[in-house]
Amino acid sequence: MDTLLITGGSGYLGKHLCRHAAETHPVHTTFFHNKTDIAAGTPHLLDVTDAEAVRALVVELSPAAIIHCAAINPGQGNDRRMFAVNHTGTANIAAAAAKIGARLVHVSTDMVHAGTDAPYPPDAPPTPITPYGESKAAAETAIAEIYPAAAIVRTSLIYGLTEPDRGTAGFARRLAAGGTLTLFTDQIRQPVWVETLAKALLALAVDFRDISGIFNVAGRQALSRAEFGQKMLDWWQIAWRDHTTFGHAADLPHPSPLDLRLDVSKAENLLGMDFPGVDDVLHSAAAKTSG
Repeated sequence: MDTLLITGGSGYLGKHLCRHAAETHPVHTTFFHNKTDIAAGTPHLLDVTDAEAVRALVVELSPAAIIHCAAINPGQGNDRRMFAVNHTGTANIAAAAAKIGARLVHVSTDMVHAGTDAPYPPDAPPTPITPYGESKAAAETAIAEIYPAAAIVRTSLIYGLTEPDRGTAGFARRLAAGGTLTLFTDQIRQPVWVETLAKALLALAVDFRDISGIFNVAGRQALSRAEFGQKMLDWWQIAWRDHTTFGHAADLPHPSPLDLRLDVSKAENLLGMDFPGVDDVLHSAAAKTSG
């Protein structure tokens, strides 16, 4: 049975992905912080910016496929460290995967786009306007140069129904501390259920390993950040209505993409999957609970 290496196994996506992958494959996973958050697989401490450490681990494990989830997201570190992990770290993973001929699936983001020309097809060239988007766009470029046989998945906001996503958890902490929220009505995304994303990544890593290029994997339903935030807060039964205002991301002092809708038809057709929207996922979950 093929061995899989999943980087970033202590992150929100990584822990769900490891759990799914471990049901059918031997799994190794890497972490840099929070080893206790790893849900499944054999953990390995790894700084992806250390090229020699990355090469040594990949050669030692010799996985059939690598799913690269490790990254620094906005708010998790300074811009220099973000670029080092997201760009240099990805280049190191790509070089190591190429060295042993492992399948590589890289997790990218809709934030590589400027948000002015939606909906974006998978082959839309990056036009980032934020440091995070720039770091992930540079990672995509590195993969294309080092290991063009890889698959790149551009995704959106990731959420689950068994554990609050990072954004919702942050909202909950702020409200619990007596703070207020501002939800933006002019930022449009296509949030993706973590179970859908994990299934798609595993399929690209195992079942479609000869397919390269860029794929959009996101929920079919486009929502404003305000709409999505409210739905998640309601799901987790977090009182928010008396402590929330609504605003416009366009008024922020730093540029932020507004409309990041993605055309997901290519990935749905290839994988034979439907990428349900938030309302469909919540409706199905509620029906199972009431039944």
